[in-house]
Amino acid sequence: MLELVSAKGDARPERQSSWLRMLGGVGGKLDGALRPLPLAFAGFVLVHFSVQAYRAFTDGALPEPGFERWPWLVGAELLLWLAFTAFGIRRLKRAFLARGSLPAQDAQERALAVIEPLSLSIVLVFGGTHGAFLAWPLMTGSMDAADLRPELVATLSSTWRGLPVHGIAYLCAVGVTSFCAARLTLVALPVARPWLKRAVISLAVFVHLLGSYAVIRCGSGSLLP
Repeated sequence: MLELVSAKGDARPERQSSWLRMLGGVGGKLDGALRPLPLAFAGFVLVHFSVQAYRAFTDGALPEPGFERWPWLVGAELLLWLAFTAFGIRRLKRAFLARGSLPAQDAQERALAVIEPLSLSIVLVFGGTHGAFLAWPLMTGSMDAADLRPELVATLSSTWRGLPVHGIAYLCAVGVTSFCAARLTLVALPVARPWLKRAVISLAVFVHLLGSYAVIRCGSGSLLP
């Protein structure tokens, strides 16, 4: 009888540990599946800002709808964003749990450990808001595809108490997104050589200029107000 009780008593911790191992395995598989997302996100930012800069340069006073209205493209962007959101939340969770190790790092590492989660949080919030403002009405049919880009231009050119609040917010988001894409790229790459780091940073600056040009051009109709 005592042996049976002892066996039952030992079985529960074993079952619990097996569940913990199973959950740990799921987390590891999820991390492996999300590993390509930083580079995919950086590539999307590069393409998106480049296309928007080109559209802003070639559009007239009344911009026409482009390929961004295609349903399959909107759906693919939505899937990419949902996957990147899952990646970002897991990364923010790890950054929050690792805050206790900040004093052991140098000043630059401590600054990056604070700035990177903050920039990623801003990107997630802004990306979700931007997508809800444009993609969701398009997918639900509440906004006609022909009204998509003019609606964005109208938003960027609007003012509040004489200040282009939306334009300023978009410009700030462009800078934060460019920084976040550069940092995620550097982290995702293997041990980067100095020339590769400089190339990534230079490309991020170029992407930032493209995105800023698109915002200013759409909001004011010219490069400068």
